[in-house]
Amino acid sequence: MGRFVQAIRLQGWSVGARLLLINGLLAVALLFVGAIAWRALSAQNRAMSELALISKAARYHQDAATLQAELRADVNGALAGRAGSAVERTALLDSLDENSKELRRDLLTLEKLDLPADLVDTEAKVQTLADLYLVRATELGRLAVRDPGMATALAPQFNDSLAALNQAMDKQTQAFSTHIVEANDDATAADANAKKWLITAFILANLVVGLLVEWLSRSIRSSLRGVRDVAQALATGDLTARNGATGPDELGELGSAVNHMADNLREVIGKLRAEADRDAFGTQLVEALEMADTEEEAYGVLGRAMNVISPDLPTELLLADSSRAHLERATAHPQAGAAGCTVDSPFSCMAVRRGSAVSFNDSEALNACSRLRDRPCGRISAVCVPISFMGRALGVLHAAAPAGQLPDARQIAQLTTLGLQAGARIGTVRAFHSTQHRAATDSLTGLHNRRSAEERARDLAAGGRPFAVVLADLDHFKKLNDARGHEAGDQALRLFADTLRAQLREHDMAARWGGEEFVLILPNANAKQAHEAAERIRDGLATSLLLGGSATFTSSFGVADSTMSPRFEKLLKIADEALYRAKDAGRDRVVIGAPQMIDEADTYTRHVYEHPASPNMKKLSAER
Repeated sequence: MGRFVQAIRLQGWSVGARLLLINGLLAVALLFVGAIAWRALSAQNRAMSELALISKAARYHQDAATLQAELRADVNGALAGRAGSAVERTALLDSLDENSKELRRDLLTLEKLDLPADLVDTEAKVQTLADLYLVRATELGRLAVRDPGMATALAPQFNDSLAALNQAMDKQTQAFSTHIVEANDDATAADANAKKWLITAFILANLVVGLLVEWLSRSIRSSLRGVRDVAQALATGDLTARNGATGPDELGELGSAVNHMADNLREVIGKLRAEADRDAFGTQLVEALEMADTEEEAYGVLGRAMNVISPDLPTELLLADSSRAHLERATAHPQAGAAGCTVDSPFSCMAVRRGSAVSFNDSEALNACSRLRDRPCGRISAVCVPISFMGRALGVLHAAAPAGQLPDARQIAQLTTLGLQAGARIGTVRAFHSTQHRAATDSLTGLHNRRSAEERARDLAAGGRPFAVVLADLDHFKKLNDARGHEAGDQALRLFADTLRAQLREHDMAARWGGEEFVLILPNANAKQAHEAAERIRDGLATSLLLGGSATFTSSFGVADSTMSPRFEKLLKIADEALYRAKDAGRDRVVIGAPQMIDEADTYTRHVYEHPASPNMKKLSAER
């Protein structure tokens, strides 16, 4: 029983074999239905053919009867003497001959038709009597045209042949009528029978086709359940599901195709997940770098990012120095350390020249970068990512691993993202700091400008921190400009600025106040300490002039500190008065001011002696 069920379900059969079997059975069913329809149509066709033949013979019979009547009329006309003139006689003879020929032709046609036996017998009798009738009609008609009186004697013979022919034709007419009725009945019955059989064949064909299709569909559905189960498992996320039916038939090919689709789907989803991880890494990296306000903070973020990419992949960030001619290591992997790249300038790196990341699977390969060879660790693989900002090369991100163990595609993509974001953030920070530096720096001396000094002093005063203020002025600067030219004056200003940078502490501020006048802001210093700093500057200036060989000049200083007044503008007044007294005492000296030097009524006016540029005290007071 089980084998029978298995055979019915066609298990083990390929789809092609099943379709071939179904097509064979369907062809047999259609052949049977076609035979039934053919039989019905053949019967109907025979009935219709017989009806058509009888109808055709009856039409010729009617034509013969009509010609026979016309021929009789011609003979009777000749006997009655209606053909008096020659023309009428000729016309009558022509009509007699024509009707005789037509009657003979119709009778001969009837004789050639394949008629039933009884009609053939009647046709033979009519044909014999018609021949006699035609002979007598022709003779009598021609004689009547020449001599109607003599022809009248032969009229009884013509009438006898006419009566015999009419009797025979009447019998033939009855026989034709009987056969026409029978043929009509047969045709009607055949038509009804054909419709019945065609309807039966249509119903039977549909029933057979429906059963075959249902059988085939059940068989195929049974074989496809395994493929369906695998597809459902894949749809629910089980990418490990596979079809075991992978034979050489169509179902096996379908199973193999589903398995191949599952493999491709797993690969695509893996790529999508890798891209999502890379995007998440890039998003987190951007957010972290946005919080880095300095290069040092950005280096810390980049180091942590290197560790996220791989905890054991030596990686380093090399950036160009201020000259943009040399590369220096800015940061390295916090655990695995630096990769040890020896490239010395940005454009000596292949990745920088190409403007895109490059990778080398083996440092000994022919097309590998020469700087990867002969490293103490031996043969390596490497990934190099250029660092750039707005089209300008900043450096390179370099990662190294053992030869043949190149970082995977995800890690290379993350290194590329790291290089791109590192260049963007470092370039932005540098550009921002450069803009800030230019806004807060005097272009000639490179010192802070007046605005920066005012902001620094206000911050110290607002914070309650002690500080000292020193005003410095180059002595006889106008004479120097007049005697040696403005280039010498600019050189003197730059030399004095260099001296200030060399002699001041790291947290002290030196700013160009205007013209040849400078201001020093010394946090956590009093007037005495500021005096000592000013003396160091005087000594340093003298030494620089002695070594530099430029035009000799000196400077004078006025000192005040926050113990004299908490207000910066008042400290400036005290320092300015002290500077004036230093000038008045012979220049090239340092004088410490005191609050008693200025008018407390706030009517103090700065001295113009060698001070072409003066601070705006009203503005400073308003800002306070």
